[in-house]
Amino acid sequence: MNKNFYRPYYGYRTCPNPNCLNPHCQCGNNCRCENDHQCQPVITYKKPGIYPRNQIIYYNPPMKEVPQSSYPKISLKSVMGPNSYVFGDVTIDDDVMIGWNNLIRADSSSPYYIGKKTNIQDFVVIHCHPGQQIEVDEKKYGVYISEEVSILHHAQPHGPLFIGRNTFIGEGVSIYGASIGKNSVIMHGATIANHVKINEGRFIEPGQTVWKQEQADQLPPVPSEYKNLNQEIVDHYYRLGKSYRQHTSLFI
Repeated sequence: MNKNFYRPYYGYRTCPNPNCLNPHCQCGNNCRCENDHQCQPVITYKKPGIYPRNQIIYYNPPMKEVPQSSYPKISLKSVMGPNSYVFGDVTIDDDVMIGWNNLIRADSSSPYYIGKKTNIQDFVVIHCHPGQQIEVDEKKYGVYISEEVSILHHAQPHGPLFIGRNTFIGEGVSIYGASIGKNSVIMHGATIANHVKINEGRFIEPGQTVWKQEQADQLPPVPSEYKNLNQEIVDHYYRLGKSYRQHTSLFI
């Protein structure tokens, strides 16, 4: 296995100093480094490329909707399983667990943000309608997923999309344009569409469809038996991801 894949990505070299052998030096014309590589890169994200277990971290191609090509910025504290791909201007914060066979594509709208301790399990597709965005704290995003969100197997969260903190997205959930408040539970097989706004702490039953705002406004609060569901999943997948990274060669 090529261990160079596991070095952090520090950005393109901007250094003209022939005595500096650091391939990632960002000192520019001010570099005074010698062979001991005294310069210290300041950015520490996972290095782009195609990894041995077929994880792909790569830039998006320029398009009218997203004219700037950008590499993903994936925290070194996050973990990413085999056959998972991330393209474009996607920021993935600390302690995120991305499982097997996931696709996160910021090539039709950007940027995306995925918050701390969120878990994206297996066969999840995250994308956004071309050129559309949602506003979060006076900044526009294609997709914004807050901290400690669980997105289960085969879910399809499609932007423009905001998902609030401590929200559970069940298996096979389909979302196409929505704002979902924090502490919500979206059960398996549900469908959410048409840019509806769901208040915090709401519950959507298995298989339920919510595509009109009046439907969203009538959603009940999360039942007591489901209030701790998401935190149980968050804790489990946080520990599971770290264990895979520590004890196997499958995760980066």
